[in-house]
Amino acid sequence: MCLLAAIGLLAPRLVLVLMWLINSSFVLQPFSATNVPNPVLPVLGLLFLPTTTLGYCWAVSSFGGVSSFSGLLVVLIGLIIDFGLIGNGRGAVRR
Repeated sequence: MCLLAAIGLLAPRLVLVLMWLINSSFVLQPFSATNVPNPVLPVLGLLFLPTTTLGYCWAVSSFGGVSSFSGLLVVLIGLIIDFGLIGNGRGAVRR
């Protein structure tokens, strides 16, 4: 059970790092319009919300950003997955 939880927490981070190494523009280009230096936001996303960051990068490259319904849906699903992974241990302790 702990192994599955560890794989679930590491898989989005691993995919994001591999995409960054293989095609860095996939990860860096969506954050290029912000005032923050370019690698800061992807690194913060890698640490705190990896599935949401991966979904945002995919939404920008495939659907033209979160302005379309499909792009917004992908980012929202990533956010729900991230909050589900983060909050999962708290509910199991209470039972």
